[in-house]
Amino acid sequence: GTRIIGPNCMGVFWAPSGQDSGLNTLFVQEKRLEIKYSDYSNTVLLTQSGAFSVTEIDRLQNNRLFKAIVSFGNKYDVNITDLVGYFAGQSSIDLLALYVEGLDPGEGRQLFQLARQIKKPIIIYKSGRTEAGARAAASHTASISGSYEVFKSACLQAGIVLAENIEDHYDYVKVFAMLARKIPSGNRVAGVVNAGFESTVGADELKNLKQAQLNPETIAKLNIINRHGMVDTSTPFLDITPMADDHMYADYVEAVLQDPNVDCVFVAVVPHSVTLKTIPENCHDQDSLANLLVDLSKKYAKPIVISVNAGRYYQDFVSIMEQNGLPVYTDIRSAIKSLDRFVTYHLAK
Repeated sequence: GTRIIGPNCMGVFWAPSGQDSGLNTLFVQEKRLEIKYSDYSNTVLLTQSGAFSVTEIDRLQNNRLFKAIVSFGNKYDVNITDLVGYFAGQSSIDLLALYVEGLDPGEGRQLFQLARQIKKPIIIYKSGRTEAGARAAASHTASISGSYEVFKSACLQAGIVLAENIEDHYDYVKVFAMLARKIPSGNRVAGVVNAGFESTVGADELKNLKQAQLNPETIAKLNIINRHGMVDTSTPFLDITPMADDHMYADYVEAVLQDPNVDCVFVAVVPHSVTLKTIPENCHDQDSLANLLVDLSKKYAKPIVISVNAGRYYQDFVSIMEQNGLPVYTDIRSAIKSLDRFVTYHLAK
């Protein structure tokens, strides 16, 4: 028979592709919310709150991640496990991203049992954790929130990636979706930055990631690139200073990507340096840092995350990378934390 999604929800979205005309019942004007997608969109967003879907779509718009979106509200009929089970079986979906306020009796057990069987990553942000939050969830979607500590423990046992806050949810969805085809072989990380504080802050954020030990061949390559002799090439977190131009920056990144002792890489850019093509007038040039990094990400299978610590003036520079498959973050802490979570998940699998 006919199944019902909702009530108290915004609707569903399925991106058009080929002969498939798609579906959009969210009924938000395109000028207010443009849902950008491509043939590479690989994520389903399952959310108990319609407004959460709108904000996440908008925040991750440049990344073109969402193949499908379901706002399910009060779950009168179709529940979370129905949706997770269905989308986990879709070949076009690599990642399931969830926002949950509460679980019905027995629904949590079913969800965690299902998650153990699914080979695709599931990312959940759960609200209604406190007494005040539980009351708000009950008022919003008639949800029974339950103990957050029990929920947290069950997620850990089921292999679910739990986002502790909304920003983490945005960040984790970005890295898991965009690097879905770049599964890491280990947890050894190297980095290239043009501002010293980025490498220091990045090192502080390491949890399960470990600093790589660059091999002698890599150090020899780095010393050739290091024409002015101002870079300490013995460390895996290279501070190449603001003197590096676009090609030199990319050469440093490629050298560490080629090292067999390096499993993944972060690149942090403070784009204000006059030596870099990062402004609207020149960032679209083929030899700009953004395009050179895109070329490297296509050439090598290792995961790369980018941090661009700057404002809206540098959005074109950021967009070039995001629209070509590179996850870009506004600060090094978020970039490293997301990469760490991504690598940890896949190595545990």
